[in-house]
Amino acid sequence: MAAPDLPGFRPGTVVTGASQGGQYTIQSLIGRGANGNVYLVRTASGQQAALKAGPEKPELKAEVEVLAELKKHELENGDRRSFLLDADRYKTDGRSVPFYVMKFVRGVPIDAYIRKYGYRHIGTTGLGLLDRLSGLHQAGFIFGDLKPCHVLVEESGGVELVDYGGASRIGANVKQYSGWYDRKYWNAGTRKADPGYDLFAFAVLCLHVFDERSLRRVDAALLPQTRSVEDLVQLAGRIPALQPFEPWLARALRGGFVNSREAYAQWKVLCRLNPPQGKKGASKLLAVAFCGSLLLLGVVVYAALSW
Repeated sequence: MAAPDLPGFRPGTVVTGASQGGQYTIQSLIGRGANGNVYLVRTASGQQAALKAGPEKPELKAEVEVLAELKKHELENGDRRSFLLDADRYKTDGRSVPFYVMKFVRGVPIDAYIRKYGYRHIGTTGLGLLDRLSGLHQAGFIFGDLKPCHVLVEESGGVELVDYGGASRIGANVKQYSGWYDRKYWNAGTRKADPGYDLFAFAVLCLHVFDERSLRRVDAALLPQTRSVEDLVQLAGRIPALQPFEPWLARALRGGFVNSREAYAQWKVLCRLNPPQGKKGASKLLAVAFCGSLLLLGVVVYAALSW
């Protein structure tokens, strides 16, 4: 269920933080969620950002706490790309509305990106996603509700997680989850928050992106009590485009990684062994083929003239 409309949050409105004094001009509504609405805004310095505001709910407060912890962890490790930019309250119509401001990601969901640029790009996009998950895990949280619409990929290939409403502290119960991506759904483990929960979801995400039809078939053929992680492992082995990553996927599905840094390192090795065929590579192949064609034409013409 989406959050209700917020009076005073209309295009052109300047939202001013009561404590920090940050000013954000609302441009448009770009999304609705259970914990609040998301607006495209322009900061006082002229940069675009996303602002999420909603009613006084513990879920929104928890979301901000997760992002604040992640930002603190990133700064301690010299990482300046924090997703969280500001968190404050806006007084309007006699009410004090909590909000936070985040980086605006100019990207598309990971499944759309893979379809556009080719399946071999799962290597680099997957590496970026594992890097973001690893940073979150080191800060003491898991993402929890991992699925394609929560993973945005920029034109440059940069990967960002969005909607931290399902983030849970490691050791607690997972707060939000979605069917296929939940390991308990497949009788593959509990809903206790640990890095393996996210790694399992990442593996299922790969199956979903590459062969949604087969994943639906496998699910439909099983009863809740007969669902098994081995059904997913077998499916991973039957998808040709995922063959280079099949050992990694099987290990993630079975909960075989010690932590997400190990999973990241293993995926990175596979990426080096199976680089994507980028635009430059494709152009080079076309150039070689063109030169080869000219050489062959020259031979044919020479032979004809010599006849």
